[in-house]
Amino acid sequence: MIGAAIFLSALCLALSADTPCKDISTDACRLLVAASPNFCTTSSAQVECPSFCGLCSRTCYQCHEVDDPKTCTTSINCGVGKQCIVSETIGDDFIYHYNMGCIDKSYCTSGTDLPHSPPAVGRRAVYKRNLHFGCCDTDLCNNKLPSELTPTTCPTGTHEFKDGQVHVCYYLLKQERNADDGAKACADTFHGGKLAYIPSRAADDFIKSSIGSEFRGDNSGTFIGVFDKEHELSFVDTDGSPQVFFDWRHGQPNDPNVNDPIREPAQDCVIMYPNDREHFTWQDRPCEVLAWTLCSINIHK
Repeated sequence: MIGAAIFLSALCLALSADTPCKDISTDACRLLVAASPNFCTTSSAQVECPSFCGLCSRTCYQCHEVDDPKTCTTSINCGVGKQCIVSETIGDDFIYHYNMGCIDKSYCTSGTDLPHSPPAVGRRAVYKRNLHFGCCDTDLCNNKLPSELTPTTCPTGTHEFKDGQVHVCYYLLKQERNADDGAKACADTFHGGKLAYIPSRAADDFIKSSIGSEFRGDNSGTFIGVFDKEHELSFVDTDGSPQVFFDWRHGQPNDPNVNDPIREPAQDCVIMYPNDREHFTWQDRPCEVLAWTLCSINIHK
């Protein structure tokens, strides 16, 4: 394996001399890292696999207070360790603007809000409040609304789950809310946050093992991102895709509206009950009840 890595390294070095900050082959880079886990810290990585190893200088759109990110055409070379960012602001004149540029990669994973901007000296006092921001990690990726950007890494304070192509960051909000308010709180806490996406038994087991101790010790439940609001018993996730994994408690789902359409309230949301007699199983419940909220950032579904 080491011999193969040396051969690949020599081949990549020869072929990539004229293509700075471009990987000669993603597959070759994977093999090099598999053969030598510390490969990305070596000098060879800059030549052979700079993008794969996160060593490239990022190019981002840079504009100040534009009405639409898509209208920005100027760009800037940001340097290594940076990501592209777009932030949405509103002034006390109720006008929305967007700022775009570069920011340190660690800021994008911290969950910290951007500071608000005081008025410029000599200008009419219009305070700018940052509403949302989003980061992305490819060249010229930030000419979109913050909500349209897909997070690239799990923020500090979340629990990272990877299984094949699935890459999800989970976090628990320990305040009672209804489902709609819980979903909003997920998004307000971290960019890209939604009610929890649970695609498989592996993800379900991960939640139990990594976050289970944080749940309350009583029989109170926690909202997750599974619904059947549109069609009774046709459950979907937060993106509207069919939910394929379930962990129902015995006798669930049991929405009485299946047989009595006029009965209220409908049980169109799903709550995980960590401490019921079947432990962490699911029940369909009205979306209006109050519960804690399990959230996720879906980096790759």
